[in-house]
Formats: sequence, C-alpha cells, structure tokens
Amino acid sequence: MPNQSRQARVTQLDGLRGIAALIVVACHAISTLPEIGRVVSSDRSAGLSSAEMWAVFSPLHLLWNGTPAVHVFFVLSGFVLILPFTRAAAVTRWAPYYAKRLLRLYVPAWASLAVAVALIALIPRTVSPQQSPWADMYVIQPSVAQVAKDGLLLLNASTINTPLWTLKWEVAFSLLLPAYVFVALRWRRLWHLKLGVALALAVLGGVQHVDWLTYLPIFAIGAIIGVERDRIRELTRSWPRLVWLPVAAAGLVLANAEWFSRDRPVLGVEALVTVGATLIVLVFLLCGSAKKLGDTAAAQWLGRVSFSLYLVHLPIILAGVTLLRSVSLPLALAVSVAASFVAAALFHRYVERPSQRLSIAAGRAVERRFGRGVRVERPELQPVRELADAGAGRR
Repeated sequence: MPNQSRQARVTQLDGLRGIAALIVVACHAISTLPEIGRVVSSDRSAGLSSAEMWAVFSPLHLLWNGTPAVHVFFVLSGFVLILPFTRAAAVTRWAPYYAKRLLRLYVPAWASLAVAVALIALIPRTVSPQQSPWADMYVIQPSVAQVAKDGLLLLNASTINTPLWTLKWEVAFSLLLPAYVFVALRWRRLWHLKLGVALALAVLGGVQHVDWLTYLPIFAIGAIIGVERDRIRELTRSWPRLVWLPVAAAGLVLANAEWFSRDRPVLGVEALVTVGATLIVLVFLLCGSAKKLGDTAAAQWLGRVSFSLYLVHLPIILAGVTLLRSVSLPLALAVSVAASFVAAALFHRYVERPSQRLSIAAGRAVERRFGRGVRVERPELQPVRELADAGAGRR
C-alpha cells in the first residue's frame, strides 16, 4: 500500500461509508418491529399505521434502507481498490495484494462469526409475537457445518450472521481484481461505454435473478469512476453549486426505488438502486457540501469503525431483542443499538486494527518471498494524489 503520508485520503468517502453502515444498522433495528418487519420480509400489503406507512412507503425509508447502502459499499470498494493501480509506473504485486486483502476480510469476518455464535449460545434466539416475522427468520441453532460454510465467505451466508453475505461478493471482487484493473485501465476513451455495459449487465442480472451478474458489475462501476475521477472532476468543475441538488435528489430517489409504493418493484429494480448509489458516491466525491458532511467528526468516526459495526451489529440487535422484548421492544432496540456502537469500537481496536497490521506484515513477507513485482508503465495516467484505504473492506 502506498504511504498515506505522501498521498491524501479521500476522507469524505470514509464518512460516506460510515453513514451507509449506520443506515444498515437502522434497517436491521427497525425491521424487528412487528408490522414493519412483516412488510419488508414478505407481505407488502400488511396493515400499517399512518406513521409506519410514512416510514416504509415514503422518502423517509431512505434513512433505514439497507439495500442502497450495500450498493454504496460495493461502488466504494471498486473505487478504492483501483486507486493504487492508477499511479504512473505503478508496480503490480499480486501475491502481496492477495495476502493483505484476504487477511483483512477473513480475520474480522471469522471473529464476528465467533461473536455471533457466542451470543446465540448465551441468549438463544426464539420465535415470538413480540417481534417481527423478519426477526423470526434469524432463529437458528448453529451447527459446525453451518459455521464452517459461513466462514468460507464463498457461499450464501446462513442466518448466524447474515451481513456476511456481502463479503461473498467482496471476496469474489478481490480475487478478480486483475480483470477489473485490466478493463478499467484499458480503452479509457470509452469510459462512458464501459459504465453503460456494467450497468446493462447489472440490469440483466436483476431481471434474470442472477446474483453474480447483479453485484459484480457494481464493483466495475466504482473501479471505472476511480480511474476516471480526474476526468469526471474536470467535466463537472464548472457546474453551479445548485446543479448538485437535482443530482443528489435523483440519486436518493433511485436508491429508494424498491419502496416507491406497495406494488411489487419492477424486474431489475436493483439496477435503479445501483444508479442511485453511484450518483450518491459521485456527489460525495465532487460536491463541496457533501464533502463537508462526509468530513464531519461523527461521519469520520463511523467511517473508521464501519466495517466492525457492519460485522457485529445484527447478532447484538437480535440478542438484545430476545432478552428485552418482553419488557419493551423500543427499549431493547435502544440498548442493543447502543451496545452495537460500543462493540464496534472494541472490535475495531482489538480485531480489525490488529488484522490490518497482520495483513501488512503478511504482504511484506510474501513480497520478500516472491520478489518486487513487475513495473507496468501507464503513460496515459497522471500520478494520483488521493488514496483511500486500499484495505477498506470496511463497510
């Protein structure tokens, strides 16, 4: 990884990642509420109070809609991991990269799986009318086989710690990064076309219900934006500040496309969500007001612990709801969400950061073993002055 003392971080995107992680936490907490959980899990026609209708079928859903937040994570991962390869005369060292990247993903994921199993052992999840059918879906007695399967991060995650499902696609993207680098760095004059092709593949995946075709192109969109960010910045430099308002509004509306009404969303709605997530990332990358929001102290703290928060929050919320729902479900949610933030800070300090140091040491060891890599001249690229954390599986 390049030395960050020489290159500035794109700090507002760290903040955006933190905001997205907070939205995922809100999504899972609110989904435990009986009526809302019934709507989001299966029955869009279920009865709701007036307040619940506003929460679900209005723009307010953006505040707790986890789907576009995950799409934002994927766009950011594509953007971040491509950056080191956009430097002039970048050196390709794939063996050290794989050692660092996979350790950064797997070690925290395994630790979070252990936390989830321990919490289930201490506070077994049970079905209850005091919680939603959505929460009931997470009742499970983990087996060794299920834990081992989830730990691979290559198959669909069970309900032990369901957020691990996204790491399946992070791992796939990480393994396929050489192909993404090749596509993003070649045929640069056709960058519009490449973005269009990636989006078309995501539409096809959504219509055909092919998960890999739905999600893997999202990383490509982020990678292409990462390579072309200076070009895009130059194209938008003269835009009046007010232009960003409709761009941001379009991003937010499209991100919430799945919840326009009670009707079933159209086939391929995931592609609309992807467009919305992409616009949101571009707004945070290029718009001064959004940059300021991403650089606030709260957003930056959330960004630092975002991967840890994402990994540990759901088992804690489900344990808190199981333990306290008979007293008060709102109280259970308040306590469990607060506990999630505390646990995320501890997990970040004692698991995520040590795993980062381990990954760096492993990368250096692999580099010494296999050599310095191959220098690849890229005369058409300008030196990069921004570098987001290349290990940011931090979602």
